[in-house]
Amino acid sequence: MAQDQLKDFHLFAIESALPFGMGIIQNAKTGGLQKIMDVIKSKDPFTEFQVDGEPSAKRVREKIDQLIPGLGYPVVSVDVTVEENYPDYEINDHDSLVSTLNRIDTKLDELRRCLNNDSLKIDN
Repeated sequence: MAQDQLKDFHLFAIESALPFGMGIIQNAKTGGLQKIMDVIKSKDPFTEFQVDGEPSAKRVREKIDQLIPGLGYPVVSVDVTVEENYPDYEINDHDSLVSTLNRIDTKLDELRRCLNNDSLKIDN
């Protein structure tokens, strides 16, 4: 359980705190304290700082990942299940494939006719 808490904290730090901090730094570089104060007075300053800092945070995560793979972009466990509840899907898929192949064959025939007609005009 402690391991899960550490992973959760790491994920929070990389995905939320890092872009937030980088956003503050980015705003300080471009507009100084006044720009930071303007963002703080906005409707959702946390999100604005995160959005502003995301490009810089991405570069930092990539550099961290170069040093220690998986640290900059942590692995997140997921549960995957496959449900096969569509028995008629294969029939519909087969019909669709046959229909598409027939349409392609028809278009190729038209293309061949056009090419043959044009090549006859060139020779004359």
